[in-house]
Amino acid sequence: MAFPISNGMKNFFFLVLGLVVIFGSIFLFLNSHREATDGVLKIGETEISVEVADTNAERSLGLSGREALLPNSGMLFYFEGPGNYGFWMKDMKFSIDIIWIDENYRVAGIEKNIKPETYPSVYYPPTPIKYVLEVPAGFADLHQITVGAVVQ
Repeated sequence: MAFPISNGMKNFFFLVLGLVVIFGSIFLFLNSHREATDGVLKIGETEISVEVADTNAERSLGLSGREALLPNSGMLFYFEGPGNYGFWMKDMKFSIDIIWIDENYRVAGIEKNIKPETYPSVYYPPTPIKYVLEVPAGFADLHQITVGAVVQ
C-alpha cells in the first residue's frame, strides 16, 4: 500500500535536504581552510604559531596537500624519543625550511628551501632529534635562525 505524499511534504523535504547540503558544504569549506594553531613556540625573538603533529597519522600526513602556510606559522612534529627521523616532500605544493630540534630544545640543523620536486628524496637530521619544525621556505634566513638557537 502506497502512502500519498502531498506537494507540501515534498517541498519541505527538499527544503530540509537543501539546507543540510548548504550548511554541510559551508562547514567542510571552513574546516578545510582553517589554520589550526595548537600553540606558539619561540626561537630567539621570533614567535611561531604551530600546529602540533604528535600522532603517527598526523606525522605521516604532515603538510601534504595544503596550498601554503600563513606567515610566522608552521607544523611542529613531536616524537616520543630522539631519533634520525626522515622527511620527504610527498604531495607537497610549496617549498619549506625544515628546522631540526634536539631533546634539549636547541636547533640541531636546518634544511633550507626544500622544493616539492625533490620527492622522493628523504631528508635526515644531522644528529638525533626529538622535534621537527616545518616553516615556509626562507623563514630561517628571514628570521636569522641558526644552529644552536634555543627553542622555547
